[in-house]
Order: sequence, then structure tokens, then C-alpha cells
Amino acid sequence: MSNPKGIESQIPQMRKALQSGKMVEFETHGFSMIPLLHDGGDSVILEKPRFPLNINDVALCRTDDGRYVLHRIISHNNGGYTLRGDNCSTTEFCVGDADVVGVACSFIRRGKNIEVNSRKYRFYVCHRVTFLKIWRLYWNISDFFVKLFRR
Repeated sequence: MSNPKGIESQIPQMRKALQSGKMVEFETHGFSMIPLLHDGGDSVILEKPRFPLNINDVALCRTDDGRYVLHRIISHNNGGYTLRGDNCSTTEFCVGDADVVGVACSFIRRGKNIEVNSRKYRFYVCHRVTFLKIWRLYWNISDFFVKLFRR
């Protein structure tokens, strides 16, 4: 979720709430975390990060170019993190722990709460590459038929 709407102005309040042990919820915007999260309507609940972050954690981070993104940690690099959205082929870099606002502890998808330690979510994480290929195939086929019937 690249630059969730209006998130920059909320970062100080979010950091303060997370540091005091509270959880923070916000609605997602963007397409970078499809099929896990969709634009609008889905939400993420963040908790205070415990460092170092783990591979596959989903974190709200400030990237090296100054944007805030909610993406998955795919590797560690020189004291920072490499991030990628589930629906992205490009990566971003988070300079270090100070740039991490919070880590997802659950997602609210279509009104249902999905905990990151649930079996359903862990299955998704293990098979997300396969899910993404199926998702893209579905959209390519859909796009083909839309174009076919517009003629």
C-alpha cells in the first residue's frame, strides 16, 4: 500500500500511540498488497515493532525516498530492510529501524479479522507467490474478455 491516504500527517500520533503500547488501525489504499489487501475497505492493525524485524513481516515504513509504504520485509540489508508489496515487482528500501512506524499484527479483510499468527495467514505467506500468479492470470483473462466484447 503505497502512501496510504493522508498517512504522513498521522505518523506522529501513530508513533506516540504505538510507543505507549496501543495498537493503531488504518484503512488501506493502493494496489501493492493485492491479493491480501485491497484499495479502501480493508484495514491493518499495527503494533509496536520488535527489532530486528523478521522476513515476511508487513511493516509501515518510511522508504529511502521519503514515502510511507505498507509492504512486506523480504530481506535485511546493511542495518535496514528491503521491502516489496505482494503485488509488486519493484523493491523499496527502509534505511533502518528508526524508519519503521509499526508492524502489522492483523488485517481486517472484508470485515473479517485475520491475525498474522493464524493458520490461514501463515498458509497465505507460504504460498503468496503462487496466489499472485493465479491473481495476475485471472486479471489477464478478465481483461482479455472485456476487450473482446468491447469490439
